[in-house]
Amino acid sequence: MKLLLIIGEKLNSTIPKVREAICNKDKEYIQELARKQVEAGADYLDVNTAMENEVEDMQWVVECIQEVVDAPLCIDSTNPAAVKRGLEVCKTRPMINSITMERDRLEGILPLAVEYKCPLIALTSDEKGIPKTVDERMRITEQLVEVLVKNNYNLEDLYVDPLVLPLAVNSSNASIFFQSLTGIKEKFHLKTVSGLSNVSHSLPLRRLINRYFLVICMSCGMDAAILDPLDKKIMTAVTAADLLLDKDRFARKYLQAYRAGALED
Repeated sequence: MKLLLIIGEKLNSTIPKVREAICNKDKEYIQELARKQVEAGADYLDVNTAMENEVEDMQWVVECIQEVVDAPLCIDSTNPAAVKRGLEVCKTRPMINSITMERDRLEGILPLAVEYKCPLIALTSDEKGIPKTVDERMRITEQLVEVLVKNNYNLEDLYVDPLVLPLAVNSSNASIFFQSLTGIKEKFHLKTVSGLSNVSHSLPLRRLINRYFLVICMSCGMDAAILDPLDKKIMTAVTAADLLLDKDRFARKYLQAYRAGALED
């Protein structure tokens, strides 16, 4: 079994310091943040530049990152022009974050995923927004699969995100997400992914909730996660869960992390 794929979330313009660094063209800050995430264990780096000059900023950030690290990038935008520019300047095979069943997203992002033959994150949402039930998420997943197959996209490169909703709104939302993960894996045999922050929105000690949410997701077979690799406790949880789920043969990764002082109890 493969270890959890980690997509580092820190290079996102919604984070005030990152937004400021992009605006000021602070290359040193961007490059240091890229280096730190890779050193902490990120397999991909998510890149989001949703600002006034998104397309130009996307190119600048991608080129800055690639001067200092070789990790592949996850081009994160709802703007097809920004995604295309990011893909054009990537030196290694990138990932796209993301596509939905919304018409504009399908028409703008799908052709790029097909052209560049790269991994793609698909969100289980449509024109009506994020569904509230497992059945609705399964229905949207089936629609996405049909569209992607029709357009000759390789489903082995697809990562489906069933979109967890906040527990503060409905205490069943995490359970609904876990059921969706399991259902998608069993029925469609697809890889799955999730961000962590939404589940704990409006609750105290959010990192604590996010950490245990991730471990349960991993036990449900989730393949990838968008997270903060600089959070030592969540990375420790990933390492321990990989070991317990028989993904870490002979505890090699666990022991390596222990010797490096990377584990935090």
